[in-house]
Amino acid sequence: MPRSTSKKASKKRSSSSHPHRNISDLHTCQETYNCALNNDCIPCAYKIAAFDIALDSDFTHSVPNVRPEMCPRLSSSTDDAKQGTGHGHRHEYGYQEGMNIMTVGDGDFSFSLALARILHNRKDKHDTPYLVATSYESHATLLRVYPDIEQTLHELTKLNVTICYQVDATNLKTLPPSIQKRTSSFHRIIWNFPCTAIQNGQDGQNQQMHDNQMLVKKFMKECQSFLSPTIGEIQFMHKTKPPYDQWGLERIAVEEVSGEDVWDSIASACPFEYKGRVVFDRCLLPPYVPRKALDKKSFPCHDACLFIFGWSDTIGRGNIAGIHNELDAESQRQQFTPTIPVHGNNDKDDGQNKAEVLPVTVKIIYEIRSSHMNLGSYKDRKKRKMFRR
Repeated sequence: MPRSTSKKASKKRSSSSHPHRNISDLHTCQETYNCALNNDCIPCAYKIAAFDIALDSDFTHSVPNVRPEMCPRLSSSTDDAKQGTGHGHRHEYGYQEGMNIMTVGDGDFSFSLALARILHNRKDKHDTPYLVATSYESHATLLRVYPDIEQTLHELTKLNVTICYQVDATNLKTLPPSIQKRTSSFHRIIWNFPCTAIQNGQDGQNQQMHDNQMLVKKFMKECQSFLSPTIGEIQFMHKTKPPYDQWGLERIAVEEVSGEDVWDSIASACPFEYKGRVVFDRCLLPPYVPRKALDKKSFPCHDACLFIFGWSDTIGRGNIAGIHNELDAESQRQQFTPTIPVHGNNDKDDGQNKAEVLPVTVKIIYEIRSSHMNLGSYKDRKKRKMFRR
């Protein structure tokens, strides 16, 4: 082999030999991907690839991560960026006009506010969304922990959001009776960063792993009677780096709580299955800021993903009481699409229902890596920009 060819082959091998994050069932929003490449955004590159010194020390040394606020979309002054309206009738995470959604354990209600703005900006006179925002804490506790929450609560009320306090995600009988009557009606039930409250703020660590796993299992069982039997999804936002990856969220969420607990299905087996995960991009959900339990401090979560569970194709929806009108059920299936497309992005390319997520592949990881390695660190880029001036 000629020497020059050998060098090229060696270079090619070295550029694709770096270990990367687990990309099994991993997807990213199209907008996050575009920002990582077209905007040369370092935070979005880390969101998708979750570069880590243990896996790729060359990249983390050459292109250190920067604060998420440095994403160019967060500094945008457009109304769409402020309100999270995006474009079309389908949000990047699949939240659509006319959906009924319930959030649980929403610390300062900023995530619920993000959803309320999305649904409010997409609703019309034919599709009225129903959003229930719940907290485990009392109103008085939230006022003490989050000084600015009154403004959030005021806007939620204006957007016709039902706000509930002291709701236990592992016992949804703590919901008000009026909401308990709405069985089989929610298209999405969402719990972001589930964890037990720890006084020192170190929630989610290995010491509490079993307790946190039990929280997830019990919550899944509670959701069964409230979830729409057509296109209902249970969603968790969850970090994917140690120790959080050791929870095995995609596995334990569909396990039995104990030998005595039985799922409400004919087969007495879990009616849900893991559908996949989508890279978390806070820019798509303003003004949401993830916060620690009972703490106004935020926390780094560039490695977080939205884990999605839905009815099992073999056990679930057909064996669950709730489909009383098959015509209405079929209408909902056509109206709403799953967060992660079943057959790819080209099934419904009509400008409105086109899927906004795409699978993360090895090619995408190395495309992002190569582009940002060529650009260098944020300081290097800033110096070049100043020099050109």
